[in-house]
Amino acid sequence: MRTSHHRSDAVGEVANQDVHLPIILPKVPGRFYFLFGKPIETEGRKQELKSKEKGQQLYLEVKSEVEKCLAYLKEKRESDPYRNIFARLTYQATHGFHSEVPTFDFTTIILP
Repeated sequence: MRTSHHRSDAVGEVANQDVHLPIILPKVPGRFYFLFGKPIETEGRKQELKSKEKGQQLYLEVKSEVEKCLAYLKEKRESDPYRNIFARLTYQATHGFHSEVPTFDFTTIILP
């Protein structure tokens, strides 16, 4: 492999250093996981939510719901046999490129 010397004004050991450019390999995109949690009712609570304590309670409720959904999706992602793009492409190559790659069953989601 041939390298070039770009330090034309340098002398000594610094002038003799080879320039090596890194090889950049982009990460292949994985599967996207998303889930809409339970709706949180805010209609008719405008006056109630003007209270700092009530606003904090609502914030904690929303935060808790989002954290539950994220934890659920992370768990499902770890056990997803088609998480890798090559597994999905293999499935589609054997079942037809218009076939949907299986995902986890959404009917088993247990959200309070």
